[in-house]
Amino acid sequence: MSRAEYLAARGEIDDRVLRTRWRIERFDLDGTGQSGETREIVIGDGYVTEATDPGAAVIDFRQARILTRVATLTGPVMRNQPIIGHVHRQMDTFSFYTHNGELDEVTGPDGSRFERFWIEAAMGVRLADVPMVITATDDGATEVRRNADGAIILGLTPGVDGSAADVDLFRRWLRHSTPIHPDALNVMTTLNGIPARFGFIVFSPSSPDGRREVWTRLSAGESTARFPWPENLEAAMAADYAWQDPAVAPLVQAGFDAADLPAASPGEQAFLDAANALASEGDKAGALLALYQATHHVGACPARSAAPLCTRISQLVAAGLGDAEFEQLMASLAALQSDRLAALEGLRPYLDRADLAGAAANLLAAETLATLRTVDTAVAPDLDPLALFTASALADPYCSLTYWHAGRYAASQADVESAWMLFDIAVTLPASATTLPVREAAVMNAQLQDIAPNYFNAPATAPDADTDTDTDASPDADDGDNTALGSEAEAEANADADNTADPGSDTDAETDADAGTDDAGDTGLETEAESDASAGTDDTADPGSDADAETDASTGTDDAGDTDLETEAEFDADSDAGTDAGTDDAATEGPVDAGDEALNGND
Repeated sequence: MSRAEYLAARGEIDDRVLRTRWRIERFDLDGTGQSGETREIVIGDGYVTEATDPGAAVIDFRQARILTRVATLTGPVMRNQPIIGHVHRQMDTFSFYTHNGELDEVTGPDGSRFERFWIEAAMGVRLADVPMVITATDDGATEVRRNADGAIILGLTPGVDGSAADVDLFRRWLRHSTPIHPDALNVMTTLNGIPARFGFIVFSPSSPDGRREVWTRLSAGESTARFPWPENLEAAMAADYAWQDPAVAPLVQAGFDAADLPAASPGEQAFLDAANALASEGDKAGALLALYQATHHVGACPARSAAPLCTRISQLVAAGLGDAEFEQLMASLAALQSDRLAALEGLRPYLDRADLAGAAANLLAAETLATLRTVDTAVAPDLDPLALFTASALADPYCSLTYWHAGRYAASQADVESAWMLFDIAVTLPASATTLPVREAAVMNAQLQDIAPNYFNAPATAPDADTDTDTDASPDADDGDNTALGSEAEAEANADADNTADPGSDTDAETDADAGTDDAGDTGLETEAESDASAGTDDTADPGSDADAETDASTGTDDAGDTDLETEAEFDADSDAGTDAGTDDAATEGPVDAGDEALNGND
């Protein structure tokens, strides 16, 4: 987005800001001074930034974005990244060092050891509420301890400047900027003004012996200011971002360009015209792939559909009988789940194409290779999944699924920042309205916000008292103690035993329409039964979202570990005709029948 587009999406902005200046001092726990600095924090209409550093991030809580001004060879530009990517990184770091919350003591990268409490403080993620002892001093200060005899882990002196809304934004900005434990930081929710002073203890790999950090407010005053995206500051191009793998930049740029011109997204007729042109030239295989790419935009054909796209697929399959190249391609498509290596080899002749047929072939090859690499990292060393995703996007930049599956691949490589930028693109493009990214992204986003709510904007309406029937449709007894998110019965639509190890909200049936076993202690994305509408076995090896029955309307055997397209039973919306109900019948039917079924949803 350009500055003008961003501000238009943000809506009307109140130019009133609260400027606060702070002296920040750091000490050893014995009182020896370490360092100090002065910072100016500006609290605006739904955002917080730092005026003392031109390169400081603007945390825009209203839009859930992080804006960062960076220098390039052609001048400064503004990066625009989702908060959710940062939170996913914090969650992954927490999960890595605590073994998904199993360890009470963690070992830092330098070998230092400290309690899990301190990595919870640093990452802003914890598995369960941590009891705190909160006391008030005679002079009105608040002290937070882990137990009655423990050290003060957070102490604050109330102030009168600003409003409760300013305090809320400042507290959420501190979640991004300081390693204060989330349960201690929540003490600030009781304040009606910006604190006059606060201090906290830190234990971390950089401070294995501990340190105390003290913030003393020097001044606070209201003024006016424009939203901190300066005029004439261009939005960053993909090459201007700091990617974990720079090879993702061309893929992201293709998505940026497509999102900037949504009206140019091809409709169904464009695919039919392309397929007809290729078929008239005798390129039946290319025509089939072009129609396959159409299903990536609009979804698989339902059973016995009379829609023009589905009818044309059936006609083309019938016309391709006896064509050796066409039947070989059909066999490869039928083997996408049963024999992935053979399917990948069968797609190779089409990978150099830059048309819609090439878009389909490269996307299918990318997903297939990504799945094979989860078992054997040395398979097909001359191919790269990211390069294949990019080739597909360059041939058809409007295919939402390309960016979605590329994001899942990036997540599997622990590159969650790239993953969420790609997910952003996937849900922005018009094709996402008819495919899975919008629903899946919403589920993942909600799960991460439940795990670490303080990184995000406050809910649109404050939660009410903790009663059983507040937000649910089930009659379970209220657990009465979780006032922020409500009890389990308040966050789900069916009954389930309470999972005390899970963070913020339960991880079983809360976000789906079926019941399943809870993966207690899972700080990440949920299991198969948690994010789909059908029951099945969990495929725990897949990253980001599940790969079994999540995106289909039929039941089938789980293809555990796959990160790409689903099995035949998962890809179509009906059960196969014949003796096999829902499993791949590629081995029992000819390649034409099997391939037709995978494409068209019926025999």
